[in-house]
Amino acid sequence: MYEKLFGSKTRAKLLSLFLNNADKSYYVREITRTINEQINSVRRELANLKALDIVVSQGKKGKLYYKANKKADIYPELKKIFTKAASKQPVSAEKDMIKAIKGLGDVSYAALMGHFVKDNSSPVDFFIVGKVNRRRLKTFVAQLEKEAKKEVNFSLMSLDEFETRKVMFDRFMTEIMASPKDVLIDYVDETGEAKGLKTSVKKEEQEG
Repeated sequence: MYEKLFGSKTRAKLLSLFLNNADKSYYVREITRTINEQINSVRRELANLKALDIVVSQGKKGKLYYKANKKADIYPELKKIFTKAASKQPVSAEKDMIKAIKGLGDVSYAALMGHFVKDNSSPVDFFIVGKVNRRRLKTFVAQLEKEAKKEVNFSLMSLDEFETRKVMFDRFMTEIMASPKDVLIDYVDETGEAKGLKTSVKKEEQEG
């Protein structure tokens, strides 16, 4: 719908990227990888958006970086459109999401935060505790970024680290626990110790 409204699929993707990451700057090749579009198309649409004063550019260390122009008259309206659009596009059905996360390895806890619950103050967008396959995790996060149309900040901890940092009232852990979140997997009780993890996993495997 948005490519028809804004005249170009690449332009719509660029607007979504910039408006949902308004404080971040991107260089051209980084943009092409993030939105998965051809570099010539990206350059053409960046020039169009810059001419409309919707994005601005700045040279840094031999590269030209682009970001949303928050001072543009149309910025507030565009921000509302693309923020609303992003919130209406679920990362995936919750059941499929949980299955995918469990497929990463021995997961004790996982929660969507930040962007996914509209909380700009959260330190991360995805928090996971356990022992996982890092290659699978990288692929999973890349899929989250593709569907969210933004960079996803995530944190992975071992269960031991999680327990230790929580008991020590670690600042980062305190922020994580206090932030709004959509908990998808929770085999950890309030004291931070694993609760029935192996039993629950075994039961699911038998039922599956």
